[in-house]
Amino acid sequence: MTKRYNLSLDTQSPTHVVSKPAARLRRAVRFGLLSLPLGLALAGSSALAATPQEAGRRVALVIGNQDYEHVEPLVNPLNDTKEISRILQEADFDVTLGMNLDKKEMEEVVRKFLRELNDGDTALFYYSGHALQVGEANFILPVDAKLASQYDLEFESLKVSHLLDYMKAASSLQIVMLDACRDNPFEIASLFWGEQEYALGKTRGLRRIPNKLGTFISYATRPGQVAYDGDGPMSPFTSSVVGNALDPKLEIKDLMTRVRDEVVRKTGGQQIPYEDSTLVTNFYFVPPKPQPIVTAHHRVSVPVGDTAVALNIPEPVQPEGGTLEAKLTLSPEKGELRLPDGKSVAEGDVLKAKELAALQFVPTGADAGNVELIGYEVTDQWGSSISAIASITVAQASTPVVEDDLQEDRKARLATLLAWLTERSAAGAVEAEIGVGPVEIFPEAPVEGLPATSDWLKVASVDADLQLSSEGRLLQSGDRFPVSALASLTVRPQIGSEREARKFALDLPDEADGTFKTVTQIVQPRVDRCDQLATQPFDLQAVTEGRLANDLDPQAIDTACADAMKAYPEIGRFVFQRGRGAFAAGDLDQAIAYFERAYQMGHVRAGQVLGRMYFLGAGIDRDREKAVELYRKAAERGDAYALHSLGLAEIRGDGTAQNEKDGLEKLLQSVEAGHTFSYNAIGGFYLNGEHVAENLDRAVYYYNRSAGRNDIYGFLNMGTLFRDGKGVPQDYEAALGWFKKAHEGGHPAAGTAIGLLYFNGQGVEKNVGEATRWFRESAMRGDAWGAFNTAFMLARQSGEAAGRDRIRMLAMTVAVDPSSQAAGQGEEALGKADRTLKAKVLQQALTDLGYEPGPVDGRPGGKTRDALTSFFKASGRQPVQGDEALIALVKHQWELNRPRYDLF
Repeated sequence: MTKRYNLSLDTQSPTHVVSKPAARLRRAVRFGLLSLPLGLALAGSSALAATPQEAGRRVALVIGNQDYEHVEPLVNPLNDTKEISRILQEADFDVTLGMNLDKKEMEEVVRKFLRELNDGDTALFYYSGHALQVGEANFILPVDAKLASQYDLEFESLKVSHLLDYMKAASSLQIVMLDACRDNPFEIASLFWGEQEYALGKTRGLRRIPNKLGTFISYATRPGQVAYDGDGPMSPFTSSVVGNALDPKLEIKDLMTRVRDEVVRKTGGQQIPYEDSTLVTNFYFVPPKPQPIVTAHHRVSVPVGDTAVALNIPEPVQPEGGTLEAKLTLSPEKGELRLPDGKSVAEGDVLKAKELAALQFVPTGADAGNVELIGYEVTDQWGSSISAIASITVAQASTPVVEDDLQEDRKARLATLLAWLTERSAAGAVEAEIGVGPVEIFPEAPVEGLPATSDWLKVASVDADLQLSSEGRLLQSGDRFPVSALASLTVRPQIGSEREARKFALDLPDEADGTFKTVTQIVQPRVDRCDQLATQPFDLQAVTEGRLANDLDPQAIDTACADAMKAYPEIGRFVFQRGRGAFAAGDLDQAIAYFERAYQMGHVRAGQVLGRMYFLGAGIDRDREKAVELYRKAAERGDAYALHSLGLAEIRGDGTAQNEKDGLEKLLQSVEAGHTFSYNAIGGFYLNGEHVAENLDRAVYYYNRSAGRNDIYGFLNMGTLFRDGKGVPQDYEAALGWFKKAHEGGHPAAGTAIGLLYFNGQGVEKNVGEATRWFRESAMRGDAWGAFNTAFMLARQSGEAAGRDRIRMLAMTVAVDPSSQAAGQGEEALGKADRTLKAKVLQQALTDLGYEPGPVDGRPGGKTRDALTSFFKASGRQPVQGDEALIALVKHQWELNRPRYDLF
């Protein structure tokens, strides 16, 4: 992050058992067909599944803001969002829902949504509430938006195009639906976004959002026009979407055509919905249904004679409910098919599923040993069909018809399974880890030997925060799945659902009386201990909000994350978080190893942290071009830390071509996400007139916002303003209070700021010794000005010990931050320092590190050169000479003390 201190003495101005994850969800039923004799082929077709289902999940963000605090509340957004959420859940979307969100809550909900996304997903964003057109962009507004200041937009809105970019980077297909095209309700005449001021006035509606390939954007009305709340419980636009989205015949473009027609009629032509599509594939809200499940070849024996015998054909099942019909495609050559009421059935007749299961056969005219065949085609209400056969073996009249031993075995196994399930559900909650994929609930279920198409369990209910699936198929209330698949039943708890237990209920078949018994299973979502201790804020692949660097417990993190890595070796998040623990402990080599491993496993934030280490040269050779490359990849996914780092690099031309405009926009994206590092950076630019025009009011505004979120850099910067009287009245006591808060939080430069107050006698009694103590403390935390100022104080003391200590501190000035202004001054002073003293410091450092440079006499010879060569070889650092060698040694010694690089 940008250091807003520059604290030089010359300038005196600072600145129960957790189950394992199951396979990824797919929207298809898997079942095996028995081998078919006599050349009969079983062909299945589906009118809706003309193209393969898109890989990945369906994930939606639904926000409805209605009860605005500072402008007129709206009427329908809460109803709109509840109904849209219901429809999307029925369409197999994992919905992240936010209603009446303030800015901080909106940031959290957006992060939660982005955390749910993975490559290949379908991502949908629906918004109902107030939004503004400002310049060429659209901004949605939280319920606490005031827009009382020209500078509020950056802190009180979300730019829609930014969210769309993040969706684009993390999904294969994007859908945006905006029911927010209303008049601007705010009185303010203009707003700033970055350096540009935009006249606002009573702007109408929203602008068209530039669209990229693979995206569908729909607006409640045409660009620049307003949408209406309507007289009903929902807006005209949303009510039409809700009423038509689940029509399986409507592809999304056809859906919006119907919506437009309805809205135009409802509003008398005053509101005309508009869409903009760059989709190259079709999208249906109703996913392709699985085929009906049948027993491909049912075998039965009947006695010779004229008696009607039940065939006991297993009743076909559509796992997702609905009606089924069976058309008889092949009749027996001999004998007669009947229903229990005596009605004859012939080839071409259409039966209900239950009638097929009740079908009887009279073997009139058939001889013992004959095999008669029945063929039928089962079709569900969505047009999906599948064929099956039943073969009837006619036996001697004297041969008793005894139920097959396999059937008896099936019943016994089923009874055992149902008893087990009832007992298990009564035993209490099953824990399910959040963020490890689908989690098996009943992996020990005794399902061995149960056929896949005989008996079924029905989902009676499932809480919205759980995604239930069986053999890769998402399950909702009313869906069925075979009892044989119970061991593969999984739940996927939604991020943020750990605060309370969730549940699902299953209806169990009772063969004795044909009724169902309902059992309810409690599921307790759980956040792993590693996540609790080591999540980094704003990490879009995390499952919780996280901890700042100064709140980490390295030892506890290492233990917890080692356990998590063992349990879930395929999840890079745990590797990254263990790296955070090593970083906080100062074990840079181990931290780098973990970060590199996590990055190779696809963890985005690990790339940003590695980039920062390359940028600083923290335990690794400095390479700012490589750092920027890593930043850029993470920034594309919306990582707030990466946006901040990349923005600064572009503004300064550090490791990349300078581009102040693009860099500032990235910092504003980071501000929008709530990342206080960027608050401080932009505040510093306005304070000093760097890259932007000087604006003290805006600097104070940014720093206040940062401090308001308990950021230690915000604390330091507020202290700086009060100390210098910039933008606020000068107040040394207030400055000291802010500096101490920053120091207590671990800020590297806060001690330097406090030391300056003691050195100058500002608000405290002048005390050189106390000033030196504070400077040295900051130096050891890694502050370059702290090291330089310590050297400055030591220069005023006599004796060789003070001289050698001063040289170490000058070397430290360059070592901890080579690009800083302090480092430039420190390097110059080190170059002018006594060569003999410098040689003694170098020899002493080699001695302290266990090498053998000979006597510490200030006259380096062959032994010193050999020791230095051994040091560079052992440490892996690039060999250098002269003052650079001394700086490398001092830096290595400092890093052995495990400094908090993660606080920089």
